[in-house]
Amino acid sequence: MFLRLAIIVLFSLLIDVLNIMGIKQMMRRLKGSTFYTWFVRIYWLSSVLLLLYFVGHFLWIGIPGLDFEKYRSFFFLFGIYILIYMPRIIFLHFVILQFLYYKIKAIVKPGPKYVVKRKNRRNFIIQKIGLTLSFISFFVVLYGIIWGKSDFVVREHTVCFKDLPAGFDGFRLAQISDMHLGSFSNPNNVKKGIELLRKQNADMILFTGDMVNNVSAEMDSYIDDFGKLNPKYGMFSILGNHDMGDYVKWQKAEMKYKEIQNLIDKETSMGFKLLLNENQIIYRGGDSIALVGVENWGKPPFKQYGDLQRALRGAEAVTFKILMSHDPSHFAMEIKDKTNIQLSLSGHTHGMQVGINCCGIKWSPIQWLYPHWNGLYEFDNQYLYVNPGFGFIGMPARIGIRPEITVLTLKRGSHE
Repeated sequence: MFLRLAIIVLFSLLIDVLNIMGIKQMMRRLKGSTFYTWFVRIYWLSSVLLLLYFVGHFLWIGIPGLDFEKYRSFFFLFGIYILIYMPRIIFLHFVILQFLYYKIKAIVKPGPKYVVKRKNRRNFIIQKIGLTLSFISFFVVLYGIIWGKSDFVVREHTVCFKDLPAGFDGFRLAQISDMHLGSFSNPNNVKKGIELLRKQNADMILFTGDMVNNVSAEMDSYIDDFGKLNPKYGMFSILGNHDMGDYVKWQKAEMKYKEIQNLIDKETSMGFKLLLNENQIIYRGGDSIALVGVENWGKPPFKQYGDLQRALRGAEAVTFKILMSHDPSHFAMEIKDKTNIQLSLSGHTHGMQVGINCCGIKWSPIQWLYPHWNGLYEFDNQYLYVNPGFGFIGMPARIGIRPEITVLTLKRGSHE
């Protein structure tokens, strides 16, 4: 932990040193003025105080262990760091570009060789653009921290299947994923999202994993709120990678498995039926579909607890199947073109909590790791929906990728 802390501090100081050099170049004509002096002093004072606060916080809190409130304090700390240093990192890129621009210009178009007393005027337009963008990024991150993480959106999709049983024509599924309940410092934000979910009047609610960050105690404040949800055809859930207790150093192996059982018991109290590598046959209008759920099956380094073949046992004769699998990598590696599962539902990616999903533009850096990271994907008669999550982890913010409640309406027929 101390090595990582030292690296963060040194990295931050390097950013500050390079940025202040760029700023001094921009403000060189003001050198000696009161404004110049106080600006430089305030910049360094804010940096030193912030880094001292980081170090003190780490030393005071220590290793969080099973204390999810301590984990939450680290998320807050990370948010403050991003709020302050994201603009500085953005500006640093423009400082480097400005430096390279003038160096290249001096080589390609050198000035007169004779010495002049006054330096050539430089407008530092590149750095000015960077400074403007850095100010904008500060307020964008601030919005994401204060409001973005609880700015829930309902996204509705109609998905058509030629082989959907007639009794399920018009069936409404509400999908939520990645609650990460321990991350929320304000319980009202969670309750607002749960109430929005209730208002969708879905026939069934499906939760695709990561109810907590690490421990079941994160759920205690919300059991009654979930218990008020009562869709006609029930609520079903699966376990995600964070539900498996793999991110805590347990003193004994049995402690981990006891904690997983506590989580299962609490989700049951909420009204969920967990599908642990198993399936549930759903009947409606004289027809049936199979709802299949696997434990977390992730692309390495994530572990693969899921057992699809085991989960499908007893549902072979059911022609229409819906799979809940936390990690969308599972779809590409074991589902697509290898099974007759018509609809798969996943989460896990969070859309990286940063990106664009507006006006027909959908982009996030997470797509470089997960080709299927957010939204509906169609492959012949197989569909995958990846929900970008309800909660957050790490950075206590969402910027451009809103927390989502997905409503899928199943229709019999084709899109054509």
